[in-house]
Amino acid sequence: MLFSCQPDKNKFSSVPFLQLKGAYVYNNGFDKDSFILLELYYHDGDGDIGLDPGDTASPFQYGGQEFYNLKIWMLEKKNGKWVKPFNPLSNPPDTLNFHERIPRITPTGRAKWIEGNLSINILAEPYGLKPDTVKLQVVLSDRKRQKSELLETEELILKH
Repeated sequence: MLFSCQPDKNKFSSVPFLQLKGAYVYNNGFDKDSFILLELYYHDGDGDIGLDPGDTASPFQYGGQEFYNLKIWMLEKKNGKWVKPFNPLSNPPDTLNFHERIPRITPTGRAKWIEGNLSINILAEPYGLKPDTVKLQVVLSDRKRQKSELLETEELILKH
C-alpha cells in the first residue's frame, strides 16, 4: 500500500471576505441613543489580515492610504440624499470616519486561513454632531492591499 498526504486546501479565498451580521442602535436609558454596535464576520484564505506596530513603510505609514485596514464611513441622510458629513474637528476638513487599524492576527502553523467576528462601537453623536438618519459603509483590506466588497448597513434612525 502506498499513502500520500496533501496539504489541506485553503478553506477560503485569499481575498478578504466581510459580512455584515448586524447594526444595532443602543439607547442610553434616557430616550437618547448613545452608540451603534456594528457586528461583522470575516475570513481570509492566507491569513494576512492585520498590521504590526512596525508596519510603518508606505503605504502603511501614519497618514498613508493603508494605515487603517478596516475603513468605516458614516453617511447621513440630508434632504433625501446620502452625504458623508464633515468631521468638525479635522483640519484640513475631512469626512467623518471611524477607521480602525486591526493588529496582525495571522495564525502560526501551516494552515493560515482565518475567520472570526468583529464588533465595533460607534458613537451616536460623534464630535457633537447629531445626525438623525445614518448608515455605515465598511471595507476590510489585507497586507497585500486586497479589499473585501464594500458593505453598507440599512438606514438607522437615531434619537438625540
